[in-house]
Amino acid sequence: MDGLLDELLPAIVSFLPAHDAVRTCVLAKRWRHVWTSAPAIRITAVKGFRSADQFNRFVDRLLLQRRQGLCPLESCEFNMVESDFEFDWSLCVEHVYLYSLHSALQCNLQSLSCHFMPTDPTDFAEDLPDPAAPFLSNHIKRIELSFIRSSLDFSGCPRLLDLQMHECVILADSIMSNSLQYLSMSCCQLYMRHRTSISLPHLVRLDFTDCFGKMPLFESLPLLEKALVRIGEFTGDECDGSGSACCLNENPCWECRFAFEFDADRGRSYLFRGLSRASHLELSASYDHAFIFQRDLKWRPKFPMLKTLVLDDWCLDADLSAVILFIQQLPNLEKLTLELFEEFDSSMVSEGSNHLLPGASVPDHLKMVEIKCETVDVRVSKVLKILNTYGVSLDRIYIRQTDTSPGCSAFVCTGFNIN
Repeated sequence: MDGLLDELLPAIVSFLPAHDAVRTCVLAKRWRHVWTSAPAIRITAVKGFRSADQFNRFVDRLLLQRRQGLCPLESCEFNMVESDFEFDWSLCVEHVYLYSLHSALQCNLQSLSCHFMPTDPTDFAEDLPDPAAPFLSNHIKRIELSFIRSSLDFSGCPRLLDLQMHECVILADSIMSNSLQYLSMSCCQLYMRHRTSISLPHLVRLDFTDCFGKMPLFESLPLLEKALVRIGEFTGDECDGSGSACCLNENPCWECRFAFEFDADRGRSYLFRGLSRASHLELSASYDHAFIFQRDLKWRPKFPMLKTLVLDDWCLDADLSAVILFIQQLPNLEKLTLELFEEFDSSMVSEGSNHLLPGASVPDHLKMVEIKCETVDVRVSKVLKILNTYGVSLDRIYIRQTDTSPGCSAFVCTGFNIN
């Protein structure tokens, strides 16, 4: 290692866990202070520590040294895996959660990651105490969080651009950030009785997938370009009455009236109004969990900027009325993708009178409809027939078949007779 340039040593040390990085000071005289100038630190379990108190004191001293040092610290990662600890892991987690994260931000970081990985994730984040205080930093640009409780108050981080949250518990009526450009929330737990409001003036990309509880109110997202919304099986937006059909009409059951009608001044749109400026939109849900999509769609949302739209199995009900309604409101749509991978049920695609959409037709601006499926079955044939009925010519429809077993083609271009 004597042949290494001194300028490279801090970057090399950055790849080591923090306790190993500190230990490099005994390698040689030239290594004595290298760890104090490493641009990144990674705090993980330490086999040599005998107690949570000893671990917490090490973390405190390490961050204090970096705050007082002359070399800037660009990023800090807490990677706390319960199975790696030989003592009471929960005491370390609570200390990091309540104190160390804030201490790290005082080092003028640009990137902060905190990943708690419990052996049993059930109710883990929910059992943590409430956040001590919102994050405060004039330098932080990127934050990644897993298995923590969050108030979503990032108003004290005026340069924050990228926020990613996984399996976090959200304790907020609204998210606060005037700078955020990318927001990702996956498998997070939201309120069950009311909705968190998302209004972000500079958000460009949104990924909201498989979260628990009530869907947020997507309010003002004027710069949004790309959005992925996937509703998981633990959504809080389901009809507890006789099924979703009756409650999508003008006389909803009591439960749906309580859940949806309390905010009449929204124009009755909960998701699509906020997503209306996107140029690329992906909406995913199983047929059994798409109630809020279907309900929002009945109010004919406008998407003046949308060019590519991706839908999956939930859109197959009622002669593809969801698809046709979408297309009618999309003056610039160029490509529509249908991903049909749920187990096939012939009742999912009906061939009724199309009374929901009298006189409907597909505009000429739609250049391509792509259907992705495992096999070309009766369901796909029905979809082709319905699309053709509304004016989508076969030369604009392509089928991409994912089943590549012997005898199956990976890609099929339509052009056959569907009658």
